[in-house]
Amino acid sequence: MIRRDLGFILLCAVCAVPASAQLARTVGQWEPFEVEMTAQSSFANAYVETLPDGGKPYVLVTFTGTTGAASGLRYTVAGFWDGGQTWKARFSPPVPGEWSYSASSSDAGLKTVKGSFQCTAWTAEEKAANPTRHGFIRVAKNGPRAGRYFEYADGTPFLWIADTWWAWAGKNIPFARFQQVVDGRAEQGFTVGQLFFGANNGVNMLGRAYDAPDFDQIHNAERLVAYANSKGLTVWIHPWWSARNLNTQVGPEKMRSWTRYVVQRLAAYNVVWTVAGEYNMYDYGGMGLQFWKDLGALIRAEDPYRHVIGVHNTPPGWDGGDMGDSQQWSTGDALHNEPWLDFNQSQAGHGKWRNELVPQIVAADYARTPAKPILVTETWYEFIVGSAPAEEIRFAAWSAFLSGAAGHTYGGGHQWWAYIPDPARPSQPRLGSWPIDPADVDTIHYPGANSMGFMSKLLHGMEWSKLEPHPELVSEYAARYCSAAPGEEYLAYVRWGGTLKLDLRPSLPTDKFRFTWIDLVNQREAGHGEVSGGAIRAFGAPDDYPGALQYKDWLLRVAKVR
Repeated sequence: MIRRDLGFILLCAVCAVPASAQLARTVGQWEPFEVEMTAQSSFANAYVETLPDGGKPYVLVTFTGTTGAASGLRYTVAGFWDGGQTWKARFSPPVPGEWSYSASSSDAGLKTVKGSFQCTAWTAEEKAANPTRHGFIRVAKNGPRAGRYFEYADGTPFLWIADTWWAWAGKNIPFARFQQVVDGRAEQGFTVGQLFFGANNGVNMLGRAYDAPDFDQIHNAERLVAYANSKGLTVWIHPWWSARNLNTQVGPEKMRSWTRYVVQRLAAYNVVWTVAGEYNMYDYGGMGLQFWKDLGALIRAEDPYRHVIGVHNTPPGWDGGDMGDSQQWSTGDALHNEPWLDFNQSQAGHGKWRNELVPQIVAADYARTPAKPILVTETWYEFIVGSAPAEEIRFAAWSAFLSGAAGHTYGGGHQWWAYIPDPARPSQPRLGSWPIDPADVDTIHYPGANSMGFMSKLLHGMEWSKLEPHPELVSEYAARYCSAAPGEEYLAYVRWGGTLKLDLRPSLPTDKFRFTWIDLVNQREAGHGEVSGGAIRAFGAPDDYPGALQYKDWLLRVAKVR
């Protein structure tokens, strides 16, 4: 059984095999295996000359399973230029066994490359230590809630609890600081990092003409992806961010080329594709809706692993969000029926009135057919402590989940901007137009971020994927957010404390249910008891006015006693 130590992962994010070295290597299932090759031909700009729009890749590498569960399986992946005469190809074996590989190309130095390696399965303990070892993310295929949430390749339910890392792939950002962020988020229970692996919007890996890869920056960004995977976090990748006059500033051909190149480089990692950030901004960046539909289809065609694909939207009422026919609160408004779109994404935007729309947006997408997961991938940021208040972060997260979302995305503080606090200058009140806490504030542990971590650990302690939205089961309460397996288990968000009624039918009066009150402010169990089923029962929060003058939000869990 393969056992990789962290030091090896950091030094060699993938298992690199030079073409001249044909020694057999061993990797774990779903772990990237890299083949490095040396071409004989040279080009003035291989990125442009060997990646023609609509043309075939310059080199293809075919991986064939020869023993064990891998027998008879065959994957062909595109090789990519990595500077000078160097080409690489990455493959992530989906099953254990021996794999052989061989390259095909018109280049004499590439077409003779061949070799083999062994893939071994992870133990249960190794999977528990790193959830990405369960395999790549896909939409749940089977069961009564098929299409409603994500799962790993081995069928383990995947709860999306994400952090926004928009700018971390930029230049001159200390890797050690990124490690601190990832380590902190992994410990809290986050499962996704949303990263811009891009060519515009402040993270430009292609130069001013969008045709010259910056390999130092690209390698550093890949290091971020590999490190996040090594800590159990899947990485949400988007190669573009829509902008004014994107059609003339970059152009469709260069956008397609970079998209293909990103897929070729990163598909062997545990990633999720997002076609673009705020793709509908400025009337789809001047590209038109059909361009983005085609770009999503291109990603599907280029990716041998069929990673899930979504798109990030700009909400109405923002600069650039109201132009033409591009207004939308969610991609469900414009793209739901696209065959390549695996899940809908919503950005409600920042601010209280937008935050209040979150459950409505989620419920609307949840009602669409065919069933697809829905996520809010950008909401009210907790820029500084107290703004947005942690209770608003919790409201968006819990109201979204209990309305049918497959998880939730958090954003806040220094992490959003990849802002590196400088202790020598503790008073830096703003970054651009956004407020920033002083350098001595631990932004990883903002109250809202801690609440997201608590949410993750709480849900992972139950069979959350079996719960279906049932707001109609709550009565005599203004905010009705409830998800349940009726007659078995109920989870309700009690936004202001107080008393609500919960319909415990179709259970029998002889059935017993244990109820637990969870104090979301202090992140602890605060009371419990037992009630009979078969009827509508009233539940009152442990703290209430006038005994408690400050209201707070609660979670009520009611589960059948076995």
